[in-house]
Amino acid sequence: MLVPLKWLRELVDCDLAATDLADLLTNSGLEVDAVIDRHPGLEKVVTAKVLAVSPHPNADRLRLATVDCGGGRQETVVCGAPNLTEGMAAPLALVGAKLGPDGQEVAEAKIRGVVSRGMLCSERDLGLSEDHGGLMVLDPGLEAGLPLAGVLNLETEVLEISITPNRGDALSILGIAREIAALLGKELRLPPCDPDEHQPGIEGQATVELADPQACPRYAARLVEGVKIGPSPLWMRDRLMACGIRPISNVVDVTNYILMELGQPLHAFDFANLAGGKIVVRLAAEGEKFVTLDGLERTLTADTLMICDAERAVAVAGVMGGLNSEVTDETADVLIESAFFDPLSIRRTSKRLGLSTEASYRFERGIDLAGCARAAGRAALLMNQLAGGRVAAGIVDAYPAPYQAPRLPLSVSRTARYLGLPLTRQQVVEPLERLGLAVSDGPDPDTIVAEPPAARTDLERPVDLTEEVARVVGFNNIPAHMPQAGIEAPPRPWEQRVRALARDALAAQGLDEAINFSFAHPKAADRLTLAEDDLRRRTVKLMNPLSEEQSELRSSLLPGLLASAARNLAYRVPDVGLFEIGRIFVAREGQELPAESFRLGAVLAGTMAPASWWAGEQPVGFSHIKGVAEYLAAALDLAGLAFEVPAETPPYLDPAEWCQLSLGGEVLGEMGRLDNRVARNFDLDHPLYLLDLDFDRLAALAPRSKSYTPLPRYPELVRDVALVVAEALPAGEMLARARSFSDPWLQSVEVFDVYRGKPLEKGQKSLGLRMVYRADDRTLTEEEVTPGYQALVDELMKSFEATLRA
Repeated sequence: MLVPLKWLRELVDCDLAATDLADLLTNSGLEVDAVIDRHPGLEKVVTAKVLAVSPHPNADRLRLATVDCGGGRQETVVCGAPNLTEGMAAPLALVGAKLGPDGQEVAEAKIRGVVSRGMLCSERDLGLSEDHGGLMVLDPGLEAGLPLAGVLNLETEVLEISITPNRGDALSILGIAREIAALLGKELRLPPCDPDEHQPGIEGQATVELADPQACPRYAARLVEGVKIGPSPLWMRDRLMACGIRPISNVVDVTNYILMELGQPLHAFDFANLAGGKIVVRLAAEGEKFVTLDGLERTLTADTLMICDAERAVAVAGVMGGLNSEVTDETADVLIESAFFDPLSIRRTSKRLGLSTEASYRFERGIDLAGCARAAGRAALLMNQLAGGRVAAGIVDAYPAPYQAPRLPLSVSRTARYLGLPLTRQQVVEPLERLGLAVSDGPDPDTIVAEPPAARTDLERPVDLTEEVARVVGFNNIPAHMPQAGIEAPPRPWEQRVRALARDALAAQGLDEAINFSFAHPKAADRLTLAEDDLRRRTVKLMNPLSEEQSELRSSLLPGLLASAARNLAYRVPDVGLFEIGRIFVAREGQELPAESFRLGAVLAGTMAPASWWAGEQPVGFSHIKGVAEYLAAALDLAGLAFEVPAETPPYLDPAEWCQLSLGGEVLGEMGRLDNRVARNFDLDHPLYLLDLDFDRLAALAPRSKSYTPLPRYPELVRDVALVVAEALPAGEMLARARSFSDPWLQSVEVFDVYRGKPLEKGQKSLGLRMVYRADDRTLTEEEVTPGYQALVDELMKSFEATLRA
């Protein structure tokens, strides 16, 4: 919203500088984005009188003008304007003036051998219009040497204000002036709106019919006869251009002027083109065609509100007029439309037609329902003054349900408490009355009842009134206090805490957390080569997907992680380690909502450590992803994590390198190397290892409390043994049997060595086990440990057909 300051000051006395006024409005909730200096180049443009005109000695089309610049100073200026005459007054740009949008400086110049000091200007040279047919002619009675901007009363300073969508009342000069008047306690001056009227009156010449009073609660019309179409005076053209509106003609400019001044969109019809002198406000027929003022034929829908005459449509209500009734140079009689249209109806029409205008912008936000007649009278008055029209007596005002202001109760004490100010009843009432609200007594001494004017469509609740009081009192005047409230952080739910523990553990292993979309590609299951009966094929389709590639809710974390890994590897990231803890969604038959559960996924690819001279590169292997799983289990205090290889391999894993993870007989997930076929489906050309766990089960098994044992007081006793077993025997089975052996002093059993090769036979391997023994009350001796140790070795040899390695 562009607000010229001189225009604004006509409606309210305000001697604040532009920057101070900008601060005042911004602090009241109307944010001023900029203060625009419109005519910086006019500082050195003055009024000049042409004293003499003589031919140029060296050019037929140029003449020499001797001009009085004021203060007894005269200059010679070379000029080619056809209307240059002795005795006229015209604008003179002195040497050093900067003109045009690019600020081109006027300099002393020798033109065909004659020195010219300055330039006599046209309106286009000064940026006041596109007229370049000759010099701008000023009043010959003007004194020479006066600043042109002051003589013409041009709008030199303009405020650019951001108006929030709920403040349709502020989309006018009058609306901003009302705000300033309330903030400064000044009187608001309304512009004159009562024209001189003539007979015959409008009654009997024009009628209005509201076929849909809900979409159009009010339609006022006035008739102005005998207008003469022509250009508007400079002051109006300058103000419209200051507001960003292009001047067209005096009649059309008046409607735009009222739009900016009062915030009421108007439309001027050529009355001669309205069949039967009748206005009918109705809904369009489905598929109806209509040509708007921009020359485009538009197809309408049944909920488009139209303005029609007795025979045809003449305008799209609240958006744009039609070619069949526009004001032209031959127009003599004008019917002025001043109406209120339903904001939702106008917004739907504007969006559907892709047609946003200054009028629709205001109708969508709500205008002053009570101000339609006033705006029509103001327009008729200006058309009488600027176009010579006669205003027909009376007004046609179809207004079946006059505005009834809502009665909003407001507690004075509660308002004071909300704002943190010791406000009295008068200090609450006065700001509201300044803003135009009618205030009366409530049912008790603490309560008042406020009735907002029709223009304030944003005031709907008592809390809105509290905000208005705060704005007028001044947000800067509200003291800052620390809130008196207890700061208490309730404990997080266990599910959140265990997810945080898992994230920390995986990050400690050098993995980065990935946060992928919860949406998946419809062919994600095919890329994983999942079986047709796999539950992860029961996906949930989205009704309005972002794209075809994200048209389903994900049923697995793996596609997103694999795509992220491929993207990183494509950008030459040497060591990719990603994990994600997130929800998956599986459709359930006969139920509207899918089953949701948390999964944990991790992927490793590339190298585990950068290349070095002592170790070279360390490519990712199965042991690394297994180490991630073991570290995660330790961080969650999960003991007894088992790694098994069932007969059936998941289709996306390499049968030679994979295993299933379980705990206490419950399957938690699987890990292993990604199958080469699946890797190609995700554009992966590096070996990749993955981990996929049911995190909900993992969290349910994790102990919620920790147990602590005191530090040992006595030393441990370590025994090692190497057993030769079959190659197919999982080391975990032997380790589990050893750990379950009943010996009160056996503290731990670990695998410390695996050996294959001579002198062992093919199909054999050697597992090195380390047993740690300790007593809580004394130092153990070899004699005490040996019987238990030997019994454990004998049981392992018998159970797994093992032999001692020589």
